Amino acid sequence: MTAARQDESDRRSHILDAAATVIAERGVDAARLADIAEAADVSLGLVQHYFRHRDRLLTEVFRRESERIDFTWRSVVDPAAPPLERLVDYLRLCTPEGSPEAALAFGPGWAFWIEFWSKAHRDPAVRDEVGAVYASFAELFVAAIEEGASDGTFTLRSPAADVVDRIVALIDGAAVRTLLGALDGGRMLALLTDALGLELGLSDDALAHARAYGLRAR
Repeated sequence: MTAARQDESDRRSHILDAAATVIAERGVDAARLADIAEAADVSLGLVQHYFRHRDRLLTEVFRRESERIDFTWRSVVDPAAPPLERLVDYLRLCTPEGSPEAALAFGPGWAFWIEFWSKAHRDPAVRDEVGAVYASFAELFVAAIEEGASDGTFTLRSPAADVVDRIVALIDGAAVRTLLGALDGGRMLALLTDALGLELGLSDDALAHARAYGLRAR
């Protein structure tokens, strides 16, 4: 990549970072191009040059954040680790305990995704992005669960895909309650780990290991 193209890529990335911050802080409907330009410390004309209009910018920032999270998860979690430990790591990345390793810190990160869901509810074009986000998210969980089930570590009472749908729903719900202060942030990972233990049919010893592993010092 030439220096000029690298500079252009860096400027686009900087604007998208600013857009994610503005969306998390003010909400998607209040995120004007002028606000994003101000947050990025660039001209409104430059934002319009790269993204032309607001809807295109919003779509690109949602897509970029999903790709960044996917990359973070795949780089932070060891794919060769035991399946139970991988699953706990995935849960941890969704909670306040995992914020230092996550693509976005817990509060801003989940505030951003709540805004994404809100826009997707009203915009079919953005709604298409939701399926891709959840498919990528679920893929890692399904792979680890199927591996653990095949080697006898887990005892499943329903297909892995159903287990993942329930776990993902619990993650989303617990995150919203934690973000709103209805659930203490220190309880989120423990609650999700216990729910995972029930879904996987873990023994008492395996569940104790999962709890300790999730709360280990980083």
